[in-house]
Amino acid sequence: MGIVNRGKLSGWLDISQSVSGVVLAIFLWTHLILVSSILLGAEAMTWVAKTMELSFLTADGHGYPWVVTIMAMVIAVIALVHVLVAAHKMPLNLRQQKALKQQLNVVNHGDTRLWVWQAATGIVIFLTLPVHLWLIGAAPETIGPYGSADRIWLQGVWLLYLPLLLCVELHAAIGMYRVAIKWGAARDLNSRSRLKKIKSIISVIFILVGIASLLAFLPYANA
Repeated sequence: MGIVNRGKLSGWLDISQSVSGVVLAIFLWTHLILVSSILLGAEAMTWVAKTMELSFLTADGHGYPWVVTIMAMVIAVIALVHVLVAAHKMPLNLRQQKALKQQLNVVNHGDTRLWVWQAATGIVIFLTLPVHLWLIGAAPETIGPYGSADRIWLQGVWLLYLPLLLCVELHAAIGMYRVAIKWGAARDLNSRSRLKKIKSIISVIFILVGIASLLAFLPYANA
């Protein structure tokens, strides 16, 4: 009975990890697309920011900045769930870490190395994402071409955003690839190879869009 219960628990943890990971990846890519509106100019991003604050529901168009705070809190909860359920597969003790290192030295398994990259980027995200969510959630009214530009460039937050961008894009793309493999989307080697190429293309595209968006804020800093 104990083995059955552990098996059910492990199954639920796997499902929770996959579902929370997919939700976070979709949110991440949607969020980056919305932020990249700065590439179209200040007016485009202002419209996006105000729409996210439900400005169309208020007579004066001011909206409800606290909606963004609620969204940040929801994402924080989902991310916490994802971290907690993912932790049960992490090599947390020295013996597990040694076994993983030996396996990587003996068997050159691409998917295992992707998992290592996912775990490493996950640690960076775990340390940096809460800061990002706090900055956004604590001052949602500053989100826009000028407030965001001041935060990113004048306050030096780009030092946080750049590594976070790189890690979340790699982590999300690898995670979506592994979810597809885990739940049977690719059962043969050719399908896995195609998925890996798609994963790499997605990572490159979103990283380039993210970096371009960060640079696009620069002219609005202290404007």
